[in-house]
Amino acid sequence: MATVPQLNPYQCDQCGSSNIVAAPVLYQQGTHAYSGMFNSGTSQSYSAQAAAPPSPRGYGRPLILWGFGILFACFWGWAGLSAAIRHPDSHRTLESPIGFLALLGIACLAGLLFSIRKIARYNREIYPRLRWKWEHTYICRRCGKLRSISS
Repeated sequence: MATVPQLNPYQCDQCGSSNIVAAPVLYQQGTHAYSGMFNSGTSQSYSAQAAAPPSPRGYGRPLILWGFGILFACFWGWAGLSAAIRHPDSHRTLESPIGFLALLGIACLAGLLFSIRKIARYNREIYPRLRWKWEHTYICRRCGKLRSISS
């Protein structure tokens, strides 16, 4: 009876080399922190940059983008409303711009809430799977092939 040779799970499929390393280890080995009297930071090798972990999404960008629209609509809507209150005869001419700014503010607020929900869903459901997959990825140091090994 012939036996089928089985590859070591920690052996490259493409070149057969056993010189493979986990992506987190490669990332850690290639990332170095430095600090001096006037500067500090980190430096990374190209292989560490290629093996970088996935990052969760932040809330800063939608808050800035949608927040600008909300502040714009609130500021000019309030200015138009206070002008309409001070000058009741101009009420008819300011009615449609104030309504437009109110709708714009509501639309920006809805966009902000939708973006925050989308980011929260990504960070809660998708990011942990990507992180787990990254933690179980091995890279061949000979040919550079990525392989996911799950026990």
